[in-house]
Amino acid sequence: MQSLFFKIFLWFCVIVVLVGVSIETSSILANYYETRWQGVLHTIMPMEAEKCARMYETSGKQAVQNYLDDLQRQKSVRFYFFDEDGNPLLDRSAPEVVQKMALNKEGLNRIAQQNLSAVNPRQGIAMRLVPGPSGRKYNLAFQQSPTLIMPVSEAVGTHPYYRLLGIGLFGALLCFLLTRNITKPIVRLRSAASEIAAGRLKTRVAPSVRRRYDEIGALGRDFDLMAEQIEALVAAQRDLLGDVSHELRSPLARLIVALGLLRQASPEEAPEYLSRIGQEADRLDKLIGQLLTLTRIESGVESTQREKFDLTNLVQEVAADGDFEARAHAREVRVVSADACTMSGAPEILRSAIENVVRNAIRHTPAETAVELTLKQTDDPKKPGALLRVRDHGSGVPERLLSDIFVPFHRVEGGAAGNSQGAGLGLAIAERIVRMHNGSIRARNAPDGGLIVEMELPTSWA
Repeated sequence: MQSLFFKIFLWFCVIVVLVGVSIETSSILANYYETRWQGVLHTIMPMEAEKCARMYETSGKQAVQNYLDDLQRQKSVRFYFFDEDGNPLLDRSAPEVVQKMALNKEGLNRIAQQNLSAVNPRQGIAMRLVPGPSGRKYNLAFQQSPTLIMPVSEAVGTHPYYRLLGIGLFGALLCFLLTRNITKPIVRLRSAASEIAAGRLKTRVAPSVRRRYDEIGALGRDFDLMAEQIEALVAAQRDLLGDVSHELRSPLARLIVALGLLRQASPEEAPEYLSRIGQEADRLDKLIGQLLTLTRIESGVESTQREKFDLTNLVQEVAADGDFEARAHAREVRVVSADACTMSGAPEILRSAIENVVRNAIRHTPAETAVELTLKQTDDPKKPGALLRVRDHGSGVPERLLSDIFVPFHRVEGGAAGNSQGAGLGLAIAERIVRMHNGSIRARNAPDGGLIVEMELPTSWA
């Protein structure tokens, strides 16, 4: 029963069935005692009383006692035998209530004249006065073993409102259990949500909620997943704010120092300090621009601007622009191979991602070497895609740090992802852009040296 809908449905079905069974059972209990008494009073009592009277006069006391002992074992009742004055005729003592009824000679005679038996239903007692062959009268009494069913059934049959009250209480108990089963975990979810809203991001729902196999359990597990994501995002934003503050502080400090030196410099030294001020201002402008780009991507603003474009042509354009920049440093960028493919997305944003990866490779490939680009279609026709591989011939990255190069402001000093001139945002921006296009990006070291960055992107066949 893993669905809350079916759980509620089945619970109500069970309640209806049980209430119906309770009504029927109460009716059976109400009729049970009366039916049993009527059977005893109208069939067994007259016959057995007359038989015991004849047996007493013809065979004696012991014969009657043996007979009633056998009958007592068969009927699970206690039998007593009196004369018409209420004196016991057997070697057994009668309970006080039975003895009291037997001594009521006038009442027994009056009832006997109506051919009826004296009864006390609450105590389970019946008594029959019959004449023997000699004309002498005898009194046969029996008492059922005390049970809970007799008084309950009598009360239910005599007072129908008790029956309704019992059924109502039983139905209310089942409804309470159902309501508690549904509302208790919801209250715990609400409490956890309030804790999250109050800033306690480590709050999780109770294990008893997560272990449920219905919609509430699924909601609890999703809530914990959401809480973990919120906690991770807040922590990442906090770290990013600290990194941004650190990155802005350095160029600003150099800018302030340059301004102070400029005020004290001679006219011949002024151009040097002005150049330094311009350089630091350019770095600040570039850093702020990258931060704005990262913010737009993470906010999802850029993801709505989608169109179909030629991915092969885009890669070739980026390679051509990168080659133009690389030649100034005795390097080159070339496309080794490029399969024809198209895709849907934001071409200008994706261009920025590929450029960031290519420029990072240009900075770290040695002079007189080339950055190599390869674009290939995947072999799965059910899920078409493209694999773009960018390789440099630098020193690579330590294996343990390969996944960290896509973290904002992370640098690997002396490695392919390290850059004393960059802010450490290029590959982080590339990773988010690729992920925005439902793709993936990863880095690995080439066997013969250098770093390989691979981007997988979903495409459509050209």
